[in-house]
Amino acid sequence: MNTLRIASRTLRAFAPLARSTGFDLMQVRTKVTSAKKAAPKKVVKKVKAAPKKVAKKAVKKVVKKTAKKVVAKKVKKVVKKVVAKKAKVAKKVSAAAKKRVAAAKKRDVAAKKKVAAKAAVAKKRAAVIKRKAAVKALALKKRAAAQAKKAKDAAALAKKKIVAQKQKATLAKKKIAAKAAAVKKRATLAKKKAAAQKKKAAAKASLMKKKAALKKSSAALKKKKATAAKKKAAAAAKAAALKKKAKAKVQAAKAKAQAAKAKVQAKKDAVKAKKAKIASSGPVRPRALFVSQQAGKGMSLKQMSEKFNTLGASEKQALVNQAQKNLAKRNEIRKSLKKPATKYALFVKKNFATAYESAKKQTNDKKAAFKLATRTLAAQYKKQ
Repeated sequence: MNTLRIASRTLRAFAPLARSTGFDLMQVRTKVTSAKKAAPKKVVKKVKAAPKKVAKKAVKKVVKKTAKKVVAKKVKKVVKKVVAKKAKVAKKVSAAAKKRVAAAKKRDVAAKKKVAAKAAVAKKRAAVIKRKAAVKALALKKRAAAQAKKAKDAAALAKKKIVAQKQKATLAKKKIAAKAAAVKKRATLAKKKAAAQKKKAAAKASLMKKKAALKKSSAALKKKKATAAKKKAAAAAKAAALKKKAKAKVQAAKAKAQAAKAKVQAKKDAVKAKKAKIASSGPVRPRALFVSQQAGKGMSLKQMSEKFNTLGASEKQALVNQAQKNLAKRNEIRKSLKKPATKYALFVKKNFATAYESAKKQTNDKKAAFKLATRTLAAQYKKQ
């Protein structure tokens, strides 16, 4: 069975080659199948007497050998024959095709020559026909031009006659029209004179009416002007009053701003003066006192602090004593700068403890008790 599988695989491998050459694989397949059928029959005849197991092994071995040989030989023969036949056929076909192509080329060349000859003959005939047509066209144009000239001359003569007749008729019409116009002018002049007289009378009457109306309108205008003048004066007075008010407001705002600035500046000056007074007591710490004493001697702060650290105990004690004196002075200055307490502040200082204790009894909240105490104290102070 394995040999048969190998044979079938070889046939599959040969398949593309067989397709290109036109080889029929069905022939080989039929031969292989016939070999399959034939091989077991021969083997079975030889091994009839043996037991079944031995017979099976022997059959397998013989089938492998015989199938391999038969298939290989038959495939080789068939492939060689088919390839040789197809090669001969292909050569014959290619030779016949070459001959056909050469014959077709010759026919094309002959056909092209015939077409070129016919085209040349057709061109010559067309040129002759064009020349004849041009000659005929020239002759026809000349005849047509001569006929057109004759017709133009005849038409010009007819036009001149018609123009002369029209001129005569227009002259006669003009004479008649001039007479009629003279008559009309006379009539219109008479009518115009009558209309002018009527217009004069109407104009006089209208002038009289207009004069009366003008008198009335002038009086009304005078009244309107007087009222308008009064309104203008009132409006001007109002505007002047409003301007004065606006100026006064602006000036008041400026004065307020200046006063506020002055207050701020006064506060700043007071603070500066306070600071200057407090600073006039001198440094309060021994190191600061030493630095102030050494200022202006061209030493840096670092050098001054190093020098202070190297001072002896007696020198340091002198600086400490001086600093304490300065501190006492500063405290006196601060006391002098403090404002005296108001009567209300002194009253609150005396009575706040008792008022707060009584308020605590009423509420557990400390904030509410503080508010209640302050209210009661304010009420008591007012009653005094």
